[in-house]
Amino acid sequence: MSDLRAAHALLDDDPDEACAIAGDILREDPANAAALFLIGVANTRAERFGTALAIYERVTRLVPKKSEGWNNLGMCLTETGQHQEAREAFKRAIALDPKPSYMGNVAAAYISEANYTEALRWCKRALVLEPEHSGAHGSMGFAKLATGDWSGWKDYEYILGGRFRKEVKIGDEPRWDGSPVDSLFVYGEQGLGDEIMYASILGDVRAKVTLECDKRLQGLFKRSFPHLEVHGSRRADRDWADGRTFDAGCAIGSLASLYRPTPESCPQKPYLVADPERRLQWRALFDSWGPKPVIGLCWSGGRATTQRKQRRMGLEVFRPLIESTDAHFVSLQYTDATEEIERTGLAVRHIHRAVQSPDYDDTAAFVAECSRIVGVHTTIHHLAGAMGVPSTVLVPHRPMWNYASGDRLPWYAAQVYHRQRANEAWADTVKRLD
Repeated sequence: MSDLRAAHALLDDDPDEACAIAGDILREDPANAAALFLIGVANTRAERFGTALAIYERVTRLVPKKSEGWNNLGMCLTETGQHQEAREAFKRAIALDPKPSYMGNVAAAYISEANYTEALRWCKRALVLEPEHSGAHGSMGFAKLATGDWSGWKDYEYILGGRFRKEVKIGDEPRWDGSPVDSLFVYGEQGLGDEIMYASILGDVRAKVTLECDKRLQGLFKRSFPHLEVHGSRRADRDWADGRTFDAGCAIGSLASLYRPTPESCPQKPYLVADPERRLQWRALFDSWGPKPVIGLCWSGGRATTQRKQRRMGLEVFRPLIESTDAHFVSLQYTDATEEIERTGLAVRHIHRAVQSPDYDDTAAFVAECSRIVGVHTTIHHLAGAMGVPSTVLVPHRPMWNYASGDRLPWYAAQVYHRQRANEAWADTVKRLD
């Protein structure tokens, strides 16, 4: 047991050594559930969810009356897209120990399946037991927002500082609560599309704002928000911050809780300005192809935690649209799509320096010259919406929270949703496009 305590003490600082100690224990005692559980925790923290899943399955067989094993199994099932099985595991944990965190995990599993009504019900159960539970509030926020209730932004704030919303500080500045300040540090968070979407609020802020964004957005944001001090230092050194102090700091996503109480409060006006010279270059190229509209396509996107499976449709589904439309088609895939294009034989151009550039100013100018964008929801639709370029978002039958209600993202006017029906193949969804 002393060896196992030593392994636990090493989990944060040296997880490999902790696993090695637990492995030595298992060599002598292969059914040691505590040692297996520790290895499962280490793999979960390293986001090796498939490995951790197999370990927790073994743990729950060895000690079926330990709630922690069922809860951790549920988390790994969620991460691997097995949401129904995840709910069953969480409910087994709750039957053994009705913790609010387990109830919040049930809610999160329902959110992954776009069942927001059930998610809200489980959040409320958790909050009866622990009114300030951050995970339950976070899930409640997503569920409310998904159903058009933008009071959910207040609940969304509970997960700031967690795994998906890292908090950044330059010094000891407090979180901004919206009260008057002279200097404000605003920092990007989550994905590139989120930074673009929430940037629509920056013009409402009455303070001297210093904005930290993804390096790829620096030029685009500097041009679009000339009144701000912009640094593309997210995930990089902040040399500019040496000796600086601010009255307050604010995650860019937190601006929504202060300035967007309802979907109707979004001005729906273009706010990003593409580089005029680069636009001219792309326009000259498009014109050289002949006098037809240029339609941009995106057919896959996302990560494992953002519906990658549902958003992977493949270029082939666009064959009817491409073959029946008198237009030039371009790829807006952010990875190299040339092999897939060649394999389908479809008339689609993939231009690396437009969509795989480390400078999003190249992509913005390219998109700004397109006549229309069609495809699954990726950062490209945020970019198009922020510049007023018409776009059609192909929304999965089980949508993410921000695509669950309405006919477009409230931030953008020139955007429409085209929803996949239940049990409908993406090819059939595309055939229904106007």
